[in-house]
Amino acid sequence: MEHAGGYEKKLISLEQALDSFEKAMTIDTSNLGDIEKDTIKSGQVQKFEVCVELFWKMIKKFLYDIHGLESVSPKMAMKQLYRIQYVNEINYETLIEMINDRNRLSHVYNEEQFNEIYSRITEYLELMRMIVNEVTSRPTNP
Repeated sequence: MEHAGGYEKKLISLEQALDSFEKAMTIDTSNLGDIEKDTIKSGQVQKFEVCVELFWKMIKKFLYDIHGLESVSPKMAMKQLYRIQYVNEINYETLIEMINDRNRLSHVYNEEQFNEIYSRITEYLELMRMIVNEVTSRPTNP
C-alpha cells in the first residue's frame, strides 16, 4: 500500500474546492436580474460538479491508501465507504443521489431538473464536509 500522503494531496485540493463552493453559495442574488441569477446559479452548480469529482477521487485514494480497497467508480467508492462504516445508510443513499445528480447535470439540461438538483447542493456540500471530517479525524490504521 502507498503512504497515506497520496490521499492527503487529493484532500487538500478537495478542501480548497469545497471552500470555494461554500463561498459561492453565500452570494446574495436577491437584488439581481434573472440573467445574473441564472449565471451565478450555473457557476455554483459547476463548482458542485467539480467538488463531487474531487470528492470521489479523494475517497478512492483514501480507500486504497488506508484500507487497501479498490474502487473503479464513484458509486463503488461510496459503497466501500459505507461498508467500512465511515457513513451510515442514510448518508450512503444521499451520496449515491449526489453522484446521480452530478451525472444528470453533466449529460442533459432540463431547467426543472436543474432547479430540483440545485435545491439539494447545499445539503451535498454539508455531507461532503462531514465525511471529510470523519475521514481525517479517525486513526489511519485499518
